[in-house]
Amino acid sequence: MVNKASLERLFGRILKEIVPTKREIDDLTEYSNELMGRLKDVMPKDVEIILAGSVARGTQIRGKSDIDIFLLFPKYLEERKMENDAIRLAKKVVSKSRGESYEINYAEHPYLKLRNERRGIYADIVPAFKIRDSSERGSSVDRTQLHNIFVLENLDDRQKNEVRVLKYLLQRHNIYGAESSRHAFSGYLCELLMAHYKSLLALLEGISSSKLPLFIDVKENTELSGPSVPKEEEKRFNSPLIVIDPTDKNRNVAASVSQESISRLVLVARELLSNPSESAFYGFKYSDDKKVSQLSKLIKANGIQLNALCFKLSSISEDTLWPQLEKLKNRIEHEADTNGLNIVLSFSRIESGTGAIAVLYNPQRLGIRKVMGPDVTIRVAADEFIRKHGGPMKIGVEGTKLFALEKPKYADMNDMLSKILSDKRFLFTKDIKKSQCKLYSKDIPVQYALVVYHGLAERLNI
Repeated sequence: MVNKASLERLFGRILKEIVPTKREIDDLTEYSNELMGRLKDVMPKDVEIILAGSVARGTQIRGKSDIDIFLLFPKYLEERKMENDAIRLAKKVVSKSRGESYEINYAEHPYLKLRNERRGIYADIVPAFKIRDSSERGSSVDRTQLHNIFVLENLDDRQKNEVRVLKYLLQRHNIYGAESSRHAFSGYLCELLMAHYKSLLALLEGISSSKLPLFIDVKENTELSGPSVPKEEEKRFNSPLIVIDPTDKNRNVAASVSQESISRLVLVARELLSNPSESAFYGFKYSDDKKVSQLSKLIKANGIQLNALCFKLSSISEDTLWPQLEKLKNRIEHEADTNGLNIVLSFSRIESGTGAIAVLYNPQRLGIRKVMGPDVTIRVAADEFIRKHGGPMKIGVEGTKLFALEKPKYADMNDMLSKILSDKRFLFTKDIKKSQCKLYSKDIPVQYALVVYHGLAERLNI
């Protein structure tokens, strides 16, 4: 039996901690208006300038109130010209005398990230095309202006506050964020789930008891789960959670959410409904103060060893770097598996310009191994096997099959990773170079230990 009153009181206490203060809202309003005024002075008359994102929608969390400003250009412009004009003109408003600096980041479009050191505020200045509906979409960011309209028309003040609580809950359990590295719930997805379920309590109840795949169409007020989801929809979107964008019926807003993130939310929802307490809401708490010793304790407690490939990453968008880091991790996993080395757990993580690939494994040294070959009656294959593995006292026959005794390519996991770093044939990626990488098995420097510790703590705590 769900104690609704206890949950409502808990959510009320949490909200007081996370709703932006009046001063924070006033500062953001004043600065965003000032910045938009400066942009208006340098932009062509036919460029519309709007405030977007959680600040515009009133769903931001205290201390997380960065500004998203969209520059809406007319559709007749060529895309590259639009991007170049937007960045060139946006640079003009950055004022060193006001404590401002900028960098150019890249997603689908380049955009300008402005930082005001004095105010402690970031502002993303994003070029897009002005559209009336999704059929006119020129780029994926163009829909944001439509998202603003939908959220403002479909969420009241109470629901916006409950979106804040939902976002904070997901943050605490490491399943919030639109970055591709997180495979988690974006802010817009949280807003759509609230528009569908109408309250946080109903959302938690719905998620906790749903079967996958879960199909939600907010605009059509439809929810289907498990076998009731039409096969054509399941095949079309190929995702465990399908939330149709009310501004674009062909888009699944939850496409990047992993099955693991959904599973974690299901477990969190069940725990909160049965135990409406701050400990259930906040989840596992770890201290960054002693990250190196904490990491060592976690490893020793599980009787395993850790190797970490650590990187100082380029100042390129995380969405660009993350797939490359994952690809490199997958290559390492494949190399280990091919050579008889068993990985217990591996993960990649990016945090504050630092990347890490952590590999946890049982201590093992490889000795001579027996490699089975083809049947001797298959002449071409047998000859090739003998050519490849042959030598004095190396090849024998069992029944009709050849076998070879072979020294391992690597002595152990540490040896494998060390040789990978010195092997020119083992390709790294376009933006992640070997020169940026260092291998650690113990005494991991503090900045890298933090990244590995956070990744490990996230994966081993429910």
